[in-house]
Amino acid sequence: MPRDSRRARRSLLASAAALTSATAVALLVTLLPGPGGAPAGERPPPVRPLGAAAVTAEDRLLHDAEQRLLRDCMGRHGFTYRVVPLDADSGSRIFPYVVDDAAWARRHGYGAESRRQREALARRDPNRAYFAALPADRRAEALVTANGPSPEGLTVRLPGGGTMRRSDRGCVAEAQRRLYGDLGAWFRSSTRLGVLEQLLRSRVVADTAYLRSLEGWRRCMDRAGHAFATPAAARASALSPVRPLPRAREVERALAEVRCAEESALDRTARRLDRHHGGLLAEEYRSDVETRDRLRAAALPRARRVLDGGLPA
Repeated sequence: MPRDSRRARRSLLASAAALTSATAVALLVTLLPGPGGAPAGERPPPVRPLGAAAVTAEDRLLHDAEQRLLRDCMGRHGFTYRVVPLDADSGSRIFPYVVDDAAWARRHGYGAESRRQREALARRDPNRAYFAALPADRRAEALVTANGPSPEGLTVRLPGGGTMRRSDRGCVAEAQRRLYGDLGAWFRSSTRLGVLEQLLRSRVVADTAYLRSLEGWRRCMDRAGHAFATPAAARASALSPVRPLPRAREVERALAEVRCAEESALDRTARRLDRHHGGLLAEEYRSDVETRDRLRAAALPRARRVLDGGLPA
């Protein structure tokens, strides 16, 4: 297998691992088929494309309810867990290809200050302190209580190859089962679609149309005194923990990136390609998209009941 292919596969596997263990990491660190189908001869409705999207109120609602269920489950087993809020959007999530919003860049630069705030909150995370202070045997028991005794019970084949496994036992699994109903279907669809987000980004930046616009962006940035091969390189340099840019220079570079994105049409090209490739991937994985969206929709009223003090049906 070529080296680039191995690197891409490792990246997809790492992304899947991060997605499927996100709630469990908070502890450490901190297919439903439709009834029938489309009638014969009738094309099913188009699915919502994958692509960049800010965190929504529904995302926060579901996250908060899952956290509440996790807290209650851990409490029943004699452990303390503090609800962890969903992180605010980072610049890399809002602008996965290039910063193209001058007002945002003027306020946030590349998001260094927000990143420092998130890191400071992580260092003060009460769950991190609580689990670190537990005796070794109790800490091991807490991890089993949260994550299950072993990564067995749930299995998903990932786009591009590879398999992800996770326990169907423990408080994380219980919280998601009570919220989404069919834990296996939720795990499979949400994990595959999370990996597809990474695959989508790689397809967009490898597209010849993106690369043509990137050349124009690179020339523009060079004329402005910011010589970088890609927007990702410019962002990484600005957010370096070793040599972070002063605030004024960070904002200056981010604003130059916005101007060059417009001048080179990289911003418009990236959005068009994101929609195009996102639509293709969503159609290819239509079943997962429909399952994920159906389970989320069904979970919303349960989540509201959880947060209102009741239990999910």
